Amino acid sequence: MPAMGARMNRAVDSFTAAVGHLESLHLRLDADVGVILVQVDQLARINNAAGTAAGDAVLDEIGRRLENFAGDEFGRGSHVDRLDGPRFLIVPAAALSLGALRAQERALHVALAEPIVGDPNGRLAIRIAAAQIVREESVAEQLRTASDQLARPASARDGAMVKAALSRDEVVIFYQPQYDVATGEMIGVEALLRWQHPELGLLGAGALVTAARAARMECELTEQAHRVALAEMATWPKALSKLRVSLNITAADLGDPDFADRFAAMAKKARVDPDRLTLELTEQAMLSDPASAAEQLAQIRHLGCAIAIDDFGTGYSSLSLLARLPIDYLKIDSGFTRSLDGSDRDRIVVRAIVDLARALGLLVVAEGIENEAQLARLKELGVATWQGFLKSGPVPGGELVGLLQA
Repeated sequence: MPAMGARMNRAVDSFTAAVGHLESLHLRLDADVGVILVQVDQLARINNAAGTAAGDAVLDEIGRRLENFAGDEFGRGSHVDRLDGPRFLIVPAAALSLGALRAQERALHVALAEPIVGDPNGRLAIRIAAAQIVREESVAEQLRTASDQLARPASARDGAMVKAALSRDEVVIFYQPQYDVATGEMIGVEALLRWQHPELGLLGAGALVTAARAARMECELTEQAHRVALAEMATWPKALSKLRVSLNITAADLGDPDFADRFAAMAKKARVDPDRLTLELTEQAMLSDPASAAEQLAQIRHLGCAIAIDDFGTGYSSLSLLARLPIDYLKIDSGFTRSLDGSDRDRIVVRAIVDLARALGLLVVAEGIENEAQLARLKELGVATWQGFLKSGPVPGGELVGLLQA
């Protein structure tokens, strides 16, 4: 049970219990009540593959995580009710707006993202939706409507959200500086997608990226992010002209046979020299289709761009792919670097990655550096470049000149 006191209703008629709870809350608060609905997809797959006992265990674990989340985020008196099938209802103790609840959706996705024992694939597809239950209408009907909408295929809803964000130019780019370990000089930046939501303000990329993946619009989202970053680079002052800019790409981009040509056309239109660009991808993106990845990366390298493997050490770390693919940089996952000053195991892993990179003629970039002790360790290990909150988190492009001068 969570420390803050959220509790889960396991009554036989859980829907009726949830309705009664909401009606009581209406009376006590004299206000409309915001709720969050959560649905676990593919439960039938788990039941078929591992048995209904495994499926029940997965739902119990989801319920436990939701209890913890509700207690931590919404306080004592918050409830988690199990509805029909694989659906859950979170009812905060206070009357919160839809905007406040939607702002919690990304954190909730994170809370449910860890692999679950009992799920044959290790991870679950989760749908989350916030709803407002008003006092003037039937609580039961409102709850059924919200639950039914959540049960519908998410691709159309997600696609509409992504299309709206793209058409309204809500995709913005922040830049996290990268520094030379030896000299302390800012030598590059990583371009990071942000969502300028019309109601909630500036948000991280998580919700938009998740929606684009579900709607199979990752390529469209990546292209817009690249277009914005390249257009901004074209207007930067001379002081920033030597900075290398890293742009992220996905497995979907590598699977598109026209990606390299389309990216080359965008860079040419923006009059940005490809020699200033690095394209970053994860190990998992390479492994989804190594042959296609190799072909696309070769074309990208031919343009003059560098290639970096992001979050190295957290995926399959296929050494054969490192030898076969045209790669220039390895980026060490922040999970290793943040414990450099305390964990012998992590130092050994980082040293092994640095030695491997050096043997292959690759440079190493360390992410997530937060203190001077970690930076000192990087120098000892021979890491070339770092980024992290020790000097700066991601900032708008307009703030880069000031950081460079500082």
